[in-house]
Amino acid sequence: MPPPPYALQEKWTVRQFSLNFKHVFSIEYLYKRVHEWLLEEGYCSVDSGPKSDKWMEKMYLERISGNNMKQIWVWWRSDKPYDNPFFKIYLNVDFHVLGLQDHEIVVNNQKIKTNKGEVETFITARLQLDPSGDWDKNFLLRNKYFQKFYLNRIYKKKIEQVENEVVRDAARLLGAIKQYFQMESWLPEYAGPGYHPAKGE
Repeated sequence: MPPPPYALQEKWTVRQFSLNFKHVFSIEYLYKRVHEWLLEEGYCSVDSGPKSDKWMEKMYLERISGNNMKQIWVWWRSDKPYDNPFFKIYLNVDFHVLGLQDHEIVVNNQKIKTNKGEVETFITARLQLDPSGDWDKNFLLRNKYFQKFYLNRIYKKKIEQVENEVVRDAARLLGAIKQYFQMESWLPEYAGPGYHPAKGE
């Protein structure tokens, strides 16, 4: 959370989560699940229409080493409409995959093609006030002294409430990814069936 004073139109990082996983997993399934979670929760590509994922992926870079291992960088940028148009919330999701290679596992006597490697995931919760710039267009509201007083005194609790909401979304997404990897999570969030078969299956 940034130190006061709050300011209009400026995006700031409220909180960032990170997760590292190194084992057998499916990069394709992880990619799809996170993408589906964002759309299901109302997040779309920045500055696009509702439920749109067009241009959500801002960068995809893949390098293949001499031993045929891949290193991948993926950057996603999404936002979500808020009930009050004075606020706009954002979730940035970045993946950094290291040493990715094709792999096979056997489940119920069937071979399944998958991957093996290490993936770092970064989830950044961000917030913006008055994204449309309406206050600066209003003769009374554009006064900088009034804005500073209103945002940091009168409206401070509401801003903190919205900050908590976007942090909660980021934590829920982190929980969904942890569940996919079958890691312990302090905030459960269903993300579909786990990748590794349960014991005894």
